Amino acid sequence: MTDAPGLKRKRNKDGTFREYWEARADLVKRGYRPSTVRLHYPETSEGRTQLAARCRILQTEMLAWAARGEHSAPGYDGTLKSLSRLFQTSADSPFQSLKYNSRENITKSLVIIERTVGARQIGKLLGPDFKRWHAQWGEPKEPGKPPRPWRAKHAMDTVRQLIAYGVTLGYEDCFRADTILSKIRFKTPPARTSVMTAEHVAAIRVAAHAEGFPSIALATVLQFELTMRQKDVVGEWEPDAKAEDGGITYKDTRWVNGLVWSHIDENMILRKAHTKTGFPVEHDLKLHPSVIQEINLVPPEKRVGPLIISEATGVPYKNRKFTERWRKVANKAGIPRTIWNMDARAGAITEAYDLGAAETDVMKSAGHKNRQTSARYNRGTIKQTSRVAEMRLAKRKENSE
Repeated sequence: MTDAPGLKRKRNKDGTFREYWEARADLVKRGYRPSTVRLHYPETSEGRTQLAARCRILQTEMLAWAARGEHSAPGYDGTLKSLSRLFQTSADSPFQSLKYNSRENITKSLVIIERTVGARQIGKLLGPDFKRWHAQWGEPKEPGKPPRPWRAKHAMDTVRQLIAYGVTLGYEDCFRADTILSKIRFKTPPARTSVMTAEHVAAIRVAAHAEGFPSIALATVLQFELTMRQKDVVGEWEPDAKAEDGGITYKDTRWVNGLVWSHIDENMILRKAHTKTGFPVEHDLKLHPSVIQEINLVPPEKRVGPLIISEATGVPYKNRKFTERWRKVANKAGIPRTIWNMDARAGAITEAYDLGAAETDVMKSAGHKNRQTSARYNRGTIKQTSRVAEMRLAKRKENSE
């Protein structure tokens, strides 16, 4: 495409192509970054137009850097936008060490920041500026729509990260802004209160089998019974430039982190380190009849590789596809839309607290490193408050006798 300068195409093994923008080699040697940017646009007229526009923007930024000379790199000019670009491209930035999904989430907030307040000079910011931004970012997308408190929170958290990074680089204006931000507290969005119950799980299992999706039944019961995160059961697809080297791959991604049958030994003991914390956990599946029931439905010859396989593709669910399928099954089961798949973990922890389980045992079962984290998942119910009340009454009766 002549109107897409820097565009490069590389052929995948399946005959499809992956597309990149590449900076000029001579400027890369002089220190220009990023040297390459992966492009994801559909093969439609609109998609090609967007791709070409993105290439022209990247090319213009590269040429502008070259015109200023390498000593002006990385181009910090005191604005939030320049600090954002520095944060995203510098090799020493904490942004580079984040997992791909964390980078994606932060990038969404960076786009909001650059678009709305990117031109602001950091050295001139005051407390009211930050408060006004937070309020604006949380406003409804359009009249009549609900407010977006989590959007505001994530964007402001990202502002704090940007300013903190500027502090590590010794920028005086960032020191000043960091001091101001340290004195401001923003209202925290309300925590989720929905709880998945054993009854919900039973209904989902019935609906999943009726709809022909036993993978949904197995995944849900594993999440709930073993207090596991979705990614630790279903897995996820991470970008990997070397995906063609082996493993379970799809284009430039590799499947990782999910349960595989080798995690279960001959005694039906499941052992796995939680992806987020690295905390190893063990579960005796023989103590979870519903898990055994679902596993017994899988023919022995198919107990190889990932536990959760999409019936539609024969491979692990692609990112977001599992949640979409789960929601359709949950709707068939009559599960309220306020209850999400992620609530399985909170429901399991809450049930454990309801039954009086020790905090340290709940912590180990959930793969948490401290009791405070487990407590945050506890969406306390009437059973817990009633148990406390009964204990207090019993003690008072004992003292009065």
